[in-house]
Amino acid sequence: MASEKARRRATPEKALELIESWRQDAGKVEALEQDVSRALVAGDLPQARRSFTEYREQVLAHLAREEDVSFPAAEKRAPSQGGPIRSLRVAHIGIRSDLEQVASQLALGHMGAARAVFSAFRDTFAAHERLEDQLIELLRKTP
Repeated sequence: MASEKARRRATPEKALELIESWRQDAGKVEALEQDVSRALVAGDLPQARRSFTEYREQVLAHLAREEDVSFPAAEKRAPSQGGPIRSLRVAHIGIRSDLEQVASQLALGHMGAARAVFSAFRDTFAAHERLEDQLIELLRKTP
């Protein structure tokens, strides 16, 4: 598997480069998040489904990249940060669950419920991303 090869090659010197790249799709993810929100607010179920499907795919790819490449690189660079990194990994379970809840509500055509769940998810995901940003800053200071 390509991610396993990348993990094995991630020396502590290369780790920071890999870690800093884990936000590479952030702009696209944020734009899709706005598309989903606009469609939900407008009550446009077909557009909400399309936008959310693409958004979910991007977020899941982002999580996988972190788990397969960025987190192992971070652990190599700063073994002392293993606890916070494990916490971030656990948070990914909740993120995946929240995404599935939104998808379920959209599949059922429950726009109000989808809007409420997506709004709560956005807050949780934003907090998670801030923690990851804090970890990046700590890792930048690690020799």
